[in-house]
Amino acid sequence: MKRSIAISIIVCLVVLSAKAQVITFGLGDAELEAGLNELNISAKVNMQVFQTEVSMVWGQPTASITFALSQGLTPGEVYLAAALAHLSSKPLNIVVELYQKNKQKGWGALAKDLGIKPGSKEFKQLKEQLAGSSKKLKSQKK
Repeated sequence: MKRSIAISIIVCLVVLSAKAQVITFGLGDAELEAGLNELNISAKVNMQVFQTEVSMVWGQPTASITFALSQGLTPGEVYLAAALAHLSSKPLNIVVELYQKNKQKGWGALAKDLGIKPGSKEFKQLKEQLAGSSKKLKSQKK
């Protein structure tokens, strides 16, 4: 009986901590935001697989991804920054720097400033790639 209570408490703590880590990206697309938050949680299970996935999907050097993570960005934010860098033809470190300078405006404003608007071809590409990356990271957890 004590064991089942302990397990219940642990499950509750995990659920609560996962919900507490939800980030609002300000992209105006609930599906994309949910996908980035899901990716954020999955990436924390195996950071090396996450970094390899971002590098392959968005053509970013692993060192740039490591740098972005060292700047206090969550994995979901790093994924988004790498996507924005690729889609806007800007270096990842520049996208991270632009975000940090205008953090209060959010990721949506940065995406628009980089020419990636909701409904655009680039925005749709971001959503498609995110869906594929999420599936790969989920399969790596098993």
